[in-house]
Amino acid sequence: MKNPFLIGKVVYLRAPEPGDEINIALSENHPDPRENLFYALPTSIGSQLEKLTREYTDSNTIVLVICTRERDQVIGKTAFYRIDWVGRMAVYYLAISETANWQKGYGSEVTRLMIEYAFNTLNLNRIQLHVFKDNGAAVKVYKNAGFVIEGTLREAMYHKGGYCDFYVMGLLRKDYFSRKKTKTET
Repeated sequence: MKNPFLIGKVVYLRAPEPGDEINIALSENHPDPRENLFYALPTSIGSQLEKLTREYTDSNTIVLVICTRERDQVIGKTAFYRIDWVGRMAVYYLAISETANWQKGYGSEVTRLMIEYAFNTLNLNRIQLHVFKDNGAAVKVYKNAGFVIEGTLREAMYHKGGYCDFYVMGLLRKDYFSRKKTKTET
């Protein structure tokens, strides 16, 4: 592991390092992840380096790179965006770059690590996200982590010739700790 910040069983999260922009450009350019992330425009490695630098120096953003423990390979990016330090909330983001790394439990573990970090270290009260309604795998990961669907953004994005809906999902600190307590009691 290179400079780990949060460590799970199969993944660890660390601060971005030079070269990570290559994997991030892949997740925004490759047709498979781009489908679920709704990136419509091509991106370059150089523009991703600039974006990572901007994000890393933004006091209202925490961006981490996802690495596998077994192969020590970068497989994606996760972040808290638009952190409101007074209101104690943030918007959660998760992107795993290649379909070969999907359905392996990485997203579930990253989400768990980020939730624990948000509530136990950052003292946030709320985490929210937007997810494409038809992205069943992602919706399942978020529900299993304790997020609830709070609403639907109707026809929020244009995609494949039509407008599609997004869920707004949220997780509150009190619900997280209540759920965690219930799990330990059973």
